[in-house]
Amino acid sequence: MMKHPHQTAPSAKRAAVRLILLSTAIMCVAMLGTASAETRVETVLGTVTKSDPIRSSYVRKTPKDERVCRTEDVPIYGESENGQSDLGAMIVGGLIGSAIGNKLSNNDGAGAAGTVAGAILGREHAKNTTGQGEVIGYRQKNICETRTIMTEKTVEEITGYRNTIEIDNKIVMLESARPLAPNERVEITRQVTYSLR
Repeated sequence: MMKHPHQTAPSAKRAAVRLILLSTAIMCVAMLGTASAETRVETVLGTVTKSDPIRSSYVRKTPKDERVCRTEDVPIYGESENGQSDLGAMIVGGLIGSAIGNKLSNNDGAGAAGTVAGAILGREHAKNTTGQGEVIGYRQKNICETRTIMTEKTVEEITGYRNTIEIDNKIVMLESARPLAPNERVEITRQVTYSLR
């Protein structure tokens, strides 16, 4: 019995797809084979040759109350000037008061009453206009106040140690939290990876 030509085409296509898939799988296996590696972890003994501290520094700011004093010049007012000023004002006020009292009244003693009133008014006027008197000098006065200031201090700390260690005639640098003594034997974990190039 003869096969129909249309029945052979699908089986040929399936064979071609199988061939492509097979060759792709072979290539992937080949690539994975070359990319694979082996890692070994082992413990070896090393000898410490040197251990140096690792330092770090920072600025510490602290608030602090500080008493600050300063010397200022304070004016000294003359007392004698006030006395002379008051006396002069009383005399002038008394004369004006007496003249007004005599003019306005014919009664005896009116001039005397006006004199007293004028002297009192003149003295008060002198006080109000002259204030504290003239400055005759200065004296030094110590004035103190408390203020908060920030003090800065540079702090240096040891954060670890950098160790120089000899292993199999090779020098390696490893850090540790504590210092290691020279010629001290230490265990070191070594990780070695083998792979094909």
